[in-house]
Amino acid sequence: MFHLRYAITLALATLLLSNSPMLLAQGRSIPVSSEVKAEEQKELPDVLPEGQKYRYRFFNGLNVSVDILDPLLYTFYFEHASFEAQVMADFHHRFFPLASFGMGIADETSDNGLEYGTGKKQEFNFKSNLAPFGKIGFAYNIDYNSTRPNDLYLVFLRYGLSFNKADISNLYYADELWGSFGPISINDQEYTTQWVEVGGMVKVQIVKHISLGWDLYFKAKITQSGTQYGTPFFVPGYGPNKSHVGFSFRLFYDIF
Repeated sequence: MFHLRYAITLALATLLLSNSPMLLAQGRSIPVSSEVKAEEQKELPDVLPEGQKYRYRFFNGLNVSVDILDPLLYTFYFEHASFEAQVMADFHHRFFPLASFGMGIADETSDNGLEYGTGKKQEFNFKSNLAPFGKIGFAYNIDYNSTRPNDLYLVFLRYGLSFNKADISNLYYADELWGSFGPISINDQEYTTQWVEVGGMVKVQIVKHISLGWDLYFKAKITQSGTQYGTPFFVPGYGPNKSHVGFSFRLFYDIF
């Protein structure tokens, strides 16, 4: 599954970076509201005046984005998804505190397990209704004095937290001392998961306030509760419990 997601993400990112038109802005600051729009087409000087550290003002507004890849894969391929919206604030076009909020859902049937002691294939179902998650973090633009103010090349660190309940059916419970028993069903099993993400993000303007982009990141769980019957198959906002790499393809809207 992740090979497919990786291929889709890279294909979209390649198309984006090779064909996207750019709008340029004039002056030291990103144009706002009623400023002269004709100036947006003029090129900014490559070299800043002596003694000037930043090309852009202290606060340059907000951008909001949604991950459009997970919902698409959920519609056509996966049986789980996280629906996420993210807000980033722009300081000097260099520092970007961010926060993400969303809901995750899963209804997955797996036949990868084995009944303990017999080697017989088992199919169990993991069903989790819409459950919330949140992320906070910080991103750094490595090209903060670029003359293309609406494009971003970021590295970031995020912390995530999610809560969800799941119904698990046709589960075989295995123990080295007592053997196994089942199948059993567990309803409303509660999970709380914390994790961190480290990665990179690209944002490229398409037209006016609209941009597209993608992020690739590595993730690792910090804590996870509710695992007395085994780890959950899916964690809202994190993805499959055993995964360590994440991808998203984002639609951005810039608020100035």
